[in-house]
Amino acid sequence: MIENQFVTNFVSSLSKRGKLPISFVLHWEDGSSTTMGEEKPILDIYIKNPAGRKAFMSLDELLILEAYIKGDIDLEGNLINAMSFQELLSDQHILLKIGRRLKPILLGREKCNPDWISKHYDSNNIQLFAMDTDYNTYTPGIYDKDEDSLEVGAERKLDFAFQSLNLKPNDSVLDIGSGWGGFLRFAARRNIRVTGITLSKHQKQYVEDLIEKNNFDAEVKYQDFFSFQPSQKYDGIVMMGVIEDLSDYPRVMERLLNYLKPGGRVYLDFASDKESFVTHSFITKYIWPGTFRMVYMTEFIDAVRESPFEIQAIYNDRRNYYLWAKGMYERWMEKKADIIDKSNEQIWRTFRILFAATAGTMIQSSYYATAYRVVLELPEDHKSLQ
Repeated sequence: MIENQFVTNFVSSLSKRGKLPISFVLHWEDGSSTTMGEEKPILDIYIKNPAGRKAFMSLDELLILEAYIKGDIDLEGNLINAMSFQELLSDQHILLKIGRRLKPILLGREKCNPDWISKHYDSNNIQLFAMDTDYNTYTPGIYDKDEDSLEVGAERKLDFAFQSLNLKPNDSVLDIGSGWGGFLRFAARRNIRVTGITLSKHQKQYVEDLIEKNNFDAEVKYQDFFSFQPSQKYDGIVMMGVIEDLSDYPRVMERLLNYLKPGGRVYLDFASDKESFVTHSFITKYIWPGTFRMVYMTEFIDAVRESPFEIQAIYNDRRNYYLWAKGMYERWMEKKADIIDKSNEQIWRTFRILFAATAGTMIQSSYYATAYRVVLELPEDHKSLQ
């Protein structure tokens, strides 16, 4: 059995971090176990070897999650609700945090963006296993009921975005970060000409095949947002789950102004944080490197106010974001064998953490994270105002 003094030291170290938000059972590598917390345990943590024990004892979020990805730790139970445990973990990887800020300053964002985006999105389209099967959207749906499927939520959200842009047949739309073509196919079926831009080669090929198969009046380009030079301006623009990767909000507004016709609208949706530039080290290292961050609304609103754009609507999307991520997590769990067969178990474990953490973050009692849908409009008389 694991030495009593070892367990005592661990319990003492953990208790100094604050009250446990959940109860869980620690299963040590020798078969013994320790129950932590006063409520009914919702999670079983299996320490598989000394490396896993060392990582867990560190109470460092990145080290624990890396140990899980490598198989040194296993997790069973309600992982979404268990994510509140991260409030007691440290995340002080200073070099990683400094590096992600310095690289775009030294090299330029346009040179960094392709590698950053491909880190997550050029994964042989493995994310499709978790998405809705009608549109393959990788952003939250809109749910009238908690029981609504991913497909129902996606259809409702795409229709909401479409209606928000006040589009007419034969209008043109720029789909920034077009993903696997969710909005593109929704709009193209309604006689809208769509141009998608992406920095994922895998997504580009997927959407090109989609366009050819359905004979859509659409195109997709391998193109960075900041350096895009279109030959025309568009009647509408959509940015679904994209601005988190484009954290220079004044520059974003400047580029949108160059892409949109006066009288046109921009639809955005995104996750938001109460603090500026706070991103977990696990996300930076394994999911979205570089300057990815949840939107800091104070800075975002200031950037809009300094631009010609007018805010038409803001909607809170926190519950929708939770339900979407929860649905993605459940499908990811159901299709574990297929996912591992196409990729490997480390990929499955990495995305399992991502989906669980996304859902768990949106229901934490601190409410430090939320999400929004925003509709902007460029005034019809913008040119005359200039």
